[in-house]
Amino acid sequence: MKKMIKPLFSIIMVFVLMAFQNGDVLCNAKELKEKASNALDPYKYDSAELTRILYKNKETVKEVEVPLFIGEKYRIVFELEALPKQVEVQIYNKNKDSKNRKLLFSSKDIGADKKEFQFEISKARQVYVDYIVPPSEEGSYSGCAVFMVGYK
Repeated sequence: MKKMIKPLFSIIMVFVLMAFQNGDVLCNAKELKEKASNALDPYKYDSAELTRILYKNKETVKEVEVPLFIGEKYRIVFELEALPKQVEVQIYNKNKDSKNRKLLFSSKDIGADKKEFQFEISKARQVYVDYIVPPSEEGSYSGCAVFMVGYK
């Protein structure tokens, strides 16, 4: 019996490690940031954010705050090719708990199959990027999204 437990445990560990490795292969942060930086020109790099997206059995919203300086023009570039299933990106002027927030941008308006797009804004102190993650039918899985901010 003891001779069977050790090989069985080893096999289970291999499958667990392969499952986590698959997500890391998809989320090559350096490659995604390089692609996003190409779309930033002529803006100067300010910051970048890699966001892990976890797909669950129900729709979820992942929100990221982006601080900005008033008086600057900004371009925000999104790179979503490392997502196994498309998410909708929405940009708001206030966080999701605020009552009077305004939708400034939605990726739904530019096409559901776009994996790279950009948004330009000025005269804002901060914006909030919401990733609307659709439910998964096959169980839980993950991917990642990158956005890069540049200023003029």
